[in-house]
Amino acid sequence: MEVNEIKRRSVSGVLALISRTFIVQIISFIATLALTIFLDPNIYGIFYLVSSVVNFLAYFSDVGLAAALIQKKEAVTKKDLATTFTIQQILVFLLLLVLFLVRPLIRTQYNIDQSGMYLLYAMGISLFLSSLKTIPSIMLEREIKFNKLILPQILETLAFNAVAVYFAWKGFGVTAFTYAVLARGIVGLVTMYIVYPWKPMVGIYKESLRSLLRFGLPYQANTFLAVLKDDGMTIILTKIIGTTGLGYIGWASRWAGLPLRIVMDNLTKV
Repeated sequence: MEVNEIKRRSVSGVLALISRTFIVQIISFIATLALTIFLDPNIYGIFYLVSSVVNFLAYFSDVGLAAALIQKKEAVTKKDLATTFTIQQILVFLLLLVLFLVRPLIRTQYNIDQSGMYLLYAMGISLFLSSLKTIPSIMLEREIKFNKLILPQILETLAFNAVAVYFAWKGFGVTAFTYAVLARGIVGLVTMYIVYPWKPMVGIYKESLRSLLRFGLPYQANTFLAVLKDDGMTIILTKIIGTTGLGYIGWASRWAGLPLRIVMDNLTKV
């Protein structure tokens, strides 16, 4: 790819990502106002807690292979894609097994009712659906086609918030988030494969795996503290202040970091 073309796509990519962020935040802001009316802080807290548990596990579903593919200077081969996809699916399966085994502990330690557990299961399904989008997302990022990458993200946000608000309005409580999480996962997956059709390939090739892990493992290790600080601390903090307290903190934290997410996250991604 020519330097001028890279520059052009980079600039348009930043603009596309910033536009996406504004659209997503407007949708989320309107939805949050509605959900604040329909839901109490305890329900928010359960959602933030369950999200943190699954996000913490999701950290281990990649081992840096996706980042290694994005940063790879040489052309990505079919062996690279097959290896990354297969390893990730194995890891996701193992993590879902861990989630299944620890679910009684989560339920008793945090006093989560059955509707909260259904949300946990939905988050697990969402993790699997998200893993199926990894390769198409990687290829769009490598090709600096952020104008296409933002479409699934916008539709995901719209689906999640529309479903959450509707069922919260109908009095479904935590279950509103359960339906919203499933809707987001399905809409995002379908849209991603429409935007970037890709036929999954299975196989583990030692040469590709070694090459990708040389970059991937150090990269993944560098991000562990951030995951521990955010999701790990949320899990611990909930044990101290309860889900209601977490609901207040999560809501405040989300909007306090809004300016940073709008600008810096988008520039860093490109």
